[in-house]
Amino acid sequence: MVCSLALTAVSLPVAVEATDYDSQIKEQDQKINDLKTKEQEAEAALSAIEDEMLEIAAKVDELTETKSTLTDEIKALYNEISDLNVRIQKRDVQMQKQARDVQVSGNGTSYLEVLLNSESISDALTRVQGLTTLVNANNDLLEQQTIDKETVEDKTVVVEDQIAALEKATNDLNAKQASLDTLKIQQEIAKNELEAQRATEESKKSEFIAQKEAAEKKLAAEKEAQRKKQEEAERLAQEILASTPTTNVVEEDGTTTEIDTPPVQENNSNNNAGNSNNDTSIPGSAGEVSKAKQAAISAALNDVGNSYPTGWGAQGECLVSVRRWLNAGGINFAVGDPHSGYVASGATQVSWGQVQPGDVVQYENIFTPSGWIGGVHTVLVVGVENGVVQIVEANNPGGSGFVSTTKGWAPAPPSSFRAVVWRFPG
Repeated sequence: MVCSLALTAVSLPVAVEATDYDSQIKEQDQKINDLKTKEQEAEAALSAIEDEMLEIAAKVDELTETKSTLTDEIKALYNEISDLNVRIQKRDVQMQKQARDVQVSGNGTSYLEVLLNSESISDALTRVQGLTTLVNANNDLLEQQTIDKETVEDKTVVVEDQIAALEKATNDLNAKQASLDTLKIQQEIAKNELEAQRATEESKKSEFIAQKEAAEKKLAAEKEAQRKKQEEAERLAQEILASTPTTNVVEEDGTTTEIDTPPVQENNSNNNAGNSNNDTSIPGSAGEVSKAKQAAISAALNDVGNSYPTGWGAQGECLVSVRRWLNAGGINFAVGDPHSGYVASGATQVSWGQVQPGDVVQYENIFTPSGWIGGVHTVLVVGVENGVVQIVEANNPGGSGFVSTTKGWAPAPPSSFRAVVWRFPG
């Protein structure tokens, strides 16, 4: 039984399990936010890739237009080259014909021979003029032939260079376009994977929220059950007090009055097969411990038979009473929960087989050692004689605030609880 059901009802943590779910939900929120950030980054990267692809597409269109224009220019240039080649071939034929005519007619005469064979000066001038015209015509043909051939060679080089540059630019843009296509596909896959991961994490979060709600409902139901147990325990305590002899009751203001106290029982509320009695003499084994612990044991035994008010932090609570007895011996018992108060006081855990006078036995929940949950109880060991343990406890039965002692006591914690033996320094 809990040392005070009233204390349990006030301090029962409604969100013991829910707190764990809160941390899990918070962790899921962090994961989801991280994935959203990565999705935004992936979307930005995908947008940048698409912008670059549009830019390259525009360049490809521009290059295609340039290529079309250049193709027309190349065709015209090829036509021009073809015309030049035709003219060159015609001149070659004409020049070869003139050379043959000279050889056949014997017109390969020098200017001196023309003058000597002339009949008159006017005839000589006519002949020289004709010869000059022929020579000049041949020279013009030869010069034009040379110029046309050079022109053909230069324009051919220009055409070949333009074609090579155009092909290289086209190949480069096509390669970059293909690379961006691949990169875009990879980025879209990565973005889709992030969205799938986020959907999974959001699903997990929904599960945690549902589990939290179920845990809160369960704990609320447990709290209500504890409240009903408290009311029943208080009712039973009042019935016990109403039907028992009188004893001293120490009120909160320090005054003492007489009320009924519970009768001696063969079995205590912890279901121990020990004897409950009012033997307040100090056991001989108490002399084996320190003076401080002897003083604490004496204070506890002197308190047997008294009743105190119960409730949160009141004197009649089991833990508060044990703290009061230890403090009477100068032993510090720090304020805390059913676990942290001992640790803060420097107490250490020992086994039940090592128990000795001055030790404190604390019932704590296995799953929530620091929680004020129904079943928490605290007792002070005042004697150990040949394996027989005597304890002093307060608020048993719960809500009575009554201090009693029991010989032959052994721990009997409720289900899901354990008994821890704490040994204080001093």
